[in-house]
Amino acid sequence: MPLHELELLAPAGKMNVLHSVVAAGADAVYLGGKRFNMRALKAEFNFTDDELKYAADFVHKNNRKLYITVNNLYDGREIDEIDNYLLFLNDLDIDALIVQDLGIADVCAELNLDIPLHASVQMGISNLEAVKILEEKGFERVILSKNVSLPETALISGGTKLGIEFFIHGDLCISHTGQCYMSSFVGGESGNQGRCRKPCRWRYELQGAQEDEFAGLRHYLAHKDLCLYPCLDQLIEAGISSFKIEGRMRSAEYLSRLVSIYRRALNRLIEDPAAYRTDEKEMLDLQELRIRDYTEGNLLKPLDWTVVGFDGQREPSFISKTAQQLSRSQLMDPVDNPPILSNQITPEITVKIGGLDSLEAIRESGVNNVILGCDIIRQNRQNWTTSAILEASEMLQGSPLKIFLETPRIVSQYDLSTIHEIKQIADSAHIWGVIVNDLGSLNIFRDSGLQIWGGYGLNTFNHNAAAFLNSLGISRITASLEMKADNLKSMLNSGSPTEVMVHGPLPCLVSDFCIIRSAQSERDGECPMYCLQDKYSLKDNWGQRYRINTDANCRNYLFFPYDLCLLQYMPHLSCWGAQSFRIEGQYYDPQQLKQVVEVYRAAVQQLTRGEWEPSDNYRRMLDLFPEGLTTALLNATQQQI
Repeated sequence: MPLHELELLAPAGKMNVLHSVVAAGADAVYLGGKRFNMRALKAEFNFTDDELKYAADFVHKNNRKLYITVNNLYDGREIDEIDNYLLFLNDLDIDALIVQDLGIADVCAELNLDIPLHASVQMGISNLEAVKILEEKGFERVILSKNVSLPETALISGGTKLGIEFFIHGDLCISHTGQCYMSSFVGGESGNQGRCRKPCRWRYELQGAQEDEFAGLRHYLAHKDLCLYPCLDQLIEAGISSFKIEGRMRSAEYLSRLVSIYRRALNRLIEDPAAYRTDEKEMLDLQELRIRDYTEGNLLKPLDWTVVGFDGQREPSFISKTAQQLSRSQLMDPVDNPPILSNQITPEITVKIGGLDSLEAIRESGVNNVILGCDIIRQNRQNWTTSAILEASEMLQGSPLKIFLETPRIVSQYDLSTIHEIKQIADSAHIWGVIVNDLGSLNIFRDSGLQIWGGYGLNTFNHNAAAFLNSLGISRITASLEMKADNLKSMLNSGSPTEVMVHGPLPCLVSDFCIIRSAQSERDGECPMYCLQDKYSLKDNWGQRYRINTDANCRNYLFFPYDLCLLQYMPHLSCWGAQSFRIEGQYYDPQQLKQVVEVYRAAVQQLTRGEWEPSDNYRRMLDLFPEGLTTALLNATQQQI
């Protein structure tokens, strides 16, 4: 892109901020309305419809651009009500919509709107194959995940005609964007719906082998703020065309100073790129403006212990400041008048397993589908290597049991080679289908001839998002783990072929930051795999433990203290239209998994006979999991607070 076409993109949460950032030199401004907007917890930082009209007129009169955030995940009611709002925005002649929910793209196509679409950072786009799908579907720009490195950015931008936008300054989450459910499970408010309670900013104690100097409560998940001022020339060389500043809840004074600094730097780059140097005074001004200390994140090197502010001294005040006691499922949790399955469609049972011994344990149990996860988790007893997958395929020759391979939740540009390897394995083994968790993996498997299902990593929240994925070849989706009962009922009633996770560990977040290594004295150099020396977890001030697993890329996976169990809600799920019940059993030993499967299999058999008496099976389940079980968000009247 010619340097004169580079864009400095600023946020605005109030009218005086809009005026200030335009005066400070922003080429474009992004903001949200009072409805359908990510900043749901702070309504005062959103614009009324009349203010949106004024903003569009003001920005265009100043020869700038205006992008509107419609960047939440939307439940069925919201997606059905959003038409008029999108038509209103279309009449304003705004320059783009920033969207997270794939259902919005589907609605825009139905309404034949001509507003350009920008893929939100919340989509977690991290590889070129995902960008290709967005390009095919008419998107004009993609905002890359904040976890993408500089070399990966160059590879992505070099393979697409889409504009590439990148965050250069502001708040950072420790989790991969779009893949944090912690606020939902802990506080009943979803970060993917603009209501994050920021449990990553609370203090925790690391449980497991560590150095004494790191004992006690620390801010293990509190990421420092992003500042890429020193890297602007490198970002341009890597193909970034829009430089985005985070901060829709910041003041006019703060943002005008920030925008001015970046404006001057970009102007110098545009005028004479060969002579460009960072300005020491501008860097000092940025240091004076900082809220937290700064980091360059993943851009130049993998995340290490330096990216977290463990002492929390620069942490701002938030809505929630401490962990809360979580509720556990009890034997007599009420389910009033459970409906009984009246049709003849029997839901399938799908089980994710962790090794050949688990396959042997459940192969005669009457389940319909087994999932072999292709991410390498270091704490697994076994992982699904090529030889193990081929052996599993041979074990099930002639069996009605169908094998699905599942791609990892996080697929960076450098991880694409792994997805191609998985495809080669699927071609050589007797595999029925594949479950994908990102758009890039989907694009690679579209011509495979296999059944393609969508995993929960795709965050499918409504029937329009399901329709969008169906148009790309996905025949069944897994409902988002953040859906409450009414939302889930709406999507299942729509007829979208859907699988529901009913049992297993609940993933809170996935991060490139290694919590475990950060608490060891040897924190630099080659990875010594401290994660294999003990069982690790984060303990909050209620004594609740969030287990930590790690993968072959040193990513950390944090799990909710209690496993999900929706056994008592199976009559509802069946009558609403669930086609399949999914059990996440890859972390259970074979005998425990066999008993879990037997309980759910017996429940399905009861339903098909028009019966429902779950007490004995539920008591058995509680005995199997003495540490506790949860219904998560399904029962909206019983929040986890």
